[in-house]
Amino acid sequence: MAWDPEKYREKRERVLGIQKKGISFSIMAAIVSVTILLGLGAVTVPNAVSLWQTRHLDDAIYRLTAGYAWPDQTLAGIRGMSGIKKVTKDHHGGRLVITFDRRRTGPEKFDRFLKEQGLFFALLNRVNHRQHQQITAEEKEAKK
Repeated sequence: MAWDPEKYREKRERVLGIQKKGISFSIMAAIVSVTILLGLGAVTVPNAVSLWQTRHLDDAIYRLTAGYAWPDQTLAGIRGMSGIKKVTKDHHGGRLVITFDRRRTGPEKFDRFLKEQGLFFALLNRVNHRQHQQITAEEKEAKK
């Protein structure tokens, strides 16, 4: 019978005081797997959260047909409506962008309110909020 060095290896190492160096393959594989999963999570989770928060938002873009700037009291009145997330003017003050939750309100209510204020306006566009953000980002990129 041939002598098998692997059979008594642990006993020899214990007697001689030899200690194992490094980490085992399973621990290394676990570290690499966790790193990959955390990296993928860091990339995908913020986009998923953003999509989840803005899935019901639309933007209505208005322009005044008479006059040059939107009155501040009108903007305050629109901000006070239910379902409104954000009201912004462009840098010239001629266009008004109303971000709203389409489940709770719509441009019909804004039209009614603006007519009550005695403003002459035109609804330029109603677009999905994420699409509007993307178009705005592309416009900024093109200006550079």
